[in-house]
Amino acid sequence: MRVIRFPTFLLLLALLFSVLLLSNESENRIEGVPLPVYPVEVSTSGTSGDLWFCVGPTQELDGVDERKITLTSFSASDSYGRVTIADELGNDIEREILLEAGKNFDIKPEQSVPGARWAAVTIEVPKGEVIVKQQITGTGIDSKPCVTATSDSWYLPWSSTSRPGNKASLLFYNPFQAPAVADLHFVGDVGRRETLDSQGVVIPSRSMLIYDLTSRIADSSVVSATVDVRVGQLVVARFQTMEEDGQKGLDLAYGSTRAAKRVFLTGFETGANGKEFVSILNPNNDLVEVEVSYFALNGQNIQPRKLELRALQRQVLELDMPESVGGPYGIEVNSFDGEPITAAFVSFIDNNSSDDQNTIGLATENGVDIAAREWKILIPDDSPQTRYLSIFNPNAESIASVRFLNHHSELPISLPAQIELDGLEGVSLKLADKTFGLFDIESTAPIVARVTVNDAAGMYIENGVAISKTSEIPIP
Repeated sequence: MRVIRFPTFLLLLALLFSVLLLSNESENRIEGVPLPVYPVEVSTSGTSGDLWFCVGPTQELDGVDERKITLTSFSASDSYGRVTIADELGNDIEREILLEAGKNFDIKPEQSVPGARWAAVTIEVPKGEVIVKQQITGTGIDSKPCVTATSDSWYLPWSSTSRPGNKASLLFYNPFQAPAVADLHFVGDVGRRETLDSQGVVIPSRSMLIYDLTSRIADSSVVSATVDVRVGQLVVARFQTMEEDGQKGLDLAYGSTRAAKRVFLTGFETGANGKEFVSILNPNNDLVEVEVSYFALNGQNIQPRKLELRALQRQVLELDMPESVGGPYGIEVNSFDGEPITAAFVSFIDNNSSDDQNTIGLATENGVDIAAREWKILIPDDSPQTRYLSIFNPNAESIASVRFLNHHSELPISLPAQIELDGLEGVSLKLADKTFGLFDIESTAPIVARVTVNDAAGMYIENGVAISKTSEIPIP
C-alpha cells in the first residue's frame, strides 16, 4: 500500500477552504430558519400523520352543559388513531380508536375522567386526513378546530375578570413525557402584574394545570397574558365565561404562538346591539407605534387608526364601524417599528330571546401573521343559518385567484366556483344553504380563511384548517 503524506499547512488550507464553502452554501439555503407553520394544519397525503391537541372544561364546570370533540375523516380508507385524555386531577387515560372512512367519531372527555372539571385531549392520527373540532355549549356556544402545534411562547391579549360576572382561567397542557416549566406575565388595568406563584410554574408530564385569573388578578376589565416556557413546550388556552344581569356568554381561545410585525384579524359588525374592540399587546421592552387598518368587505373605505404602546403594555381600541358594514371585515395591526406585537378581536352581541331576557354572545379571536394557499373548511350539517365565510388577501401587491372545490359533490349554490382578490382585499360570503359539509379552498397567493357563526345560541369565530406545507408569511 502506498501512502502519500501532505504537508500540514496544505491540510489546514484545504480545511479552511471547505469551511468557507460550506458556510456560503448555508447562507444561500438560509438554514436554521424554520418554515412558518399555521397553528391548525392537516396532512392530506395519507402518508404523514398529525397530532391534535384539545383543551377545555367538562360539564362539571358551572356554566358548561356539554363539550364534544368531533373527528371527521375525509380519507378513502379506514384508519386507527390513539386518544390520550388528561385532567387537572392527575388522571391520564389512553385508548385506541377506529376512524371509519368519511365518517365522524365523537369524544366526550368527561366520560373518561368523571369528576374532573377540566380535560385535555391528544389525538394521534398516523395517516392524517382527519379534521378535529371542539364544541362547548352552556351559557353560550364556542366551536373551533383544535390546534396542531405546541410552543415555548404563548400570547393571550384579552381576558376579563371584572366583577361580578366575569371569570377567566388559563389552561396549560403538557402532552409530553417530561415536565415543563413556565413563567407567566400579566398586564391588568393598573399595568404589568406579577403574582407570587406566576414564576417557575411546573406543569408535570402528560398533565393539565389550571391558573385561575379571576382570583389572582381580580376585577380587571382586561387582562393580557404572556407565557414564556423555560423548559419543554406547552399548549395554552384561555377560557372565559360571562353571566350578569341576564346576559351571558362563553369563549375558549388558544393563545397565539407568535408575535409579529403584522397581525391579521377578522372583525364582525354586530350593529346597534353589539360592541367590538381590539386588544393589542406590546411584549417588547421599548415603545411601539402601531397602525390599525380596516378592510371592509363590502368595499367601504375606513380610515386607519394610529396608537402608541408603552413597553410591556397593552391598549384596547374600541371599534366604531358603520352599521352598513353589516358583517365580517378584515383588520390588520401593523407595527411601524418592526417590533413584534399581538392582538385579539373581541365582540359582544346582544340577542332578544323569546322570553324577553337578554343574552350576550361573546366571541374572541387571536390574530395570526401566517396565511396559507390551501385550506379545508368544515361546516357541520346542523349549523345555524347565519354564517359567513371570510377570505382575506393579506399580500399588498399580489392578486389571489381563489377556487372553491368539493371533491365529493357539487358546491352549494351560495358558494362561487372562483373569485379574485386584489392585494389587501377581502370578501364575505353568506352561506345560506341548510346543509354544508367539507370543502377545499385553493389560492394562487397565501390567504386567511375564517368562518363566523351568529345565531340565538351565541356567536363564534373559527379559523379554517390550513393544508400542511402550504403556509407562508404574506408579503407586505
